[in-house]
Amino acid sequence: MGEPTSSSPSSGTAATRAASSSSAPGRTLALLALLLAALALTLSFYLLRRDGEQQRRIAQERADALARDQRDADVERRLGDLERQWAQAQSEAEAGTGLTGDTELRQRREQLALLDIERLVEQTQLQLRLGANPSMAIDVLAVADARLGRLASPKALRVQTALRHDLARLKAAADVDRGALAARLDPLLTAVDGWRVSADSTHSGLRPSGPATTPSAPATQAADSFGARVRAWIESEFGDLLRIREVNTPDALLLNPVQQQLLRERFRLGVLDLRQAILARDERIVRSESAALEDLMAHYFDPGQPAVAIAASQLRSITVAATSGPSPSLDETLGALRAVRGAPERAGNG
Repeated sequence: MGEPTSSSPSSGTAATRAASSSSAPGRTLALLALLLAALALTLSFYLLRRDGEQQRRIAQERADALARDQRDADVERRLGDLERQWAQAQSEAEAGTGLTGDTELRQRREQLALLDIERLVEQTQLQLRLGANPSMAIDVLAVADARLGRLASPKALRVQTALRHDLARLKAAADVDRGALAARLDPLLTAVDGWRVSADSTHSGLRPSGPATTPSAPATQAADSFGARVRAWIESEFGDLLRIREVNTPDALLLNPVQQQLLRERFRLGVLDLRQAILARDERIVRSESAALEDLMAHYFDPGQPAVAIAASQLRSITVAATSGPSPSLDETLGALRAVRGAPERAGNG
């Protein structure tokens, strides 16, 4: 009767140990699952935010398109009114009513031509802002210049002078091949996989303090501090077991392999955004995306690697080339057109 009583606690202890040992892998898997879920949630949040920004950008472009369509419709309506007035004036002149003379007919014809040229210049200005080739704008403005020359009036001469100034600026502007600039970014999408991050133990920026280095005068003064003496004692006593390293970006060492992969994906997304901004001639986004990519490279990747240094230099050169000069503009021509069209109305009101 005594033996079963003594073996019962030992069997219970063995069962408890077996249960605890079997639950340890379960807890590890649960923690790993939680970590992966957190990473997936972070990536999903980033993608949702990026999608929201794209949706806002598309909405803004739609609003601009609607405003442009409304402006074109207004111009068409004004053109129709002027054409009806011109037709009425011509019919009255042919009937011999004497209500409209040759001078008024010329003025109406001139106003109609100037309004048509203004619409043409506005559309050309919009195409330039959307990234059209300046040579296309030069051809269109050359046609408008010829029409102004046929009008042979003081108003047309004023507009023609402004138009030729804009033409000269367009011809002098450097014709940047933005497609070729954007294509130069493509190698960075694959090269980032070969870059070593700062969390790598072979990172050359982690400078181990070796005893063979000769201390300079400032280093000798720093060695007098308590912290330097403690550090020297640790190196002398535990040099075979411990290595003390100086790290400029300590948070870069906290990245695990999964986070390092997410970091590379973030770099690729930035390169794609920069590529799209270059093609769209959006210099503000080009500068901001380029600065963000350079900060990412300097903060998380080893700047001592030749590949990283070459990529940073290439990124800077592409940014400079994409933002080398102001975007082509036809503001002077549009200002002259609006001024000469408003002049008769002000004179008539006075």
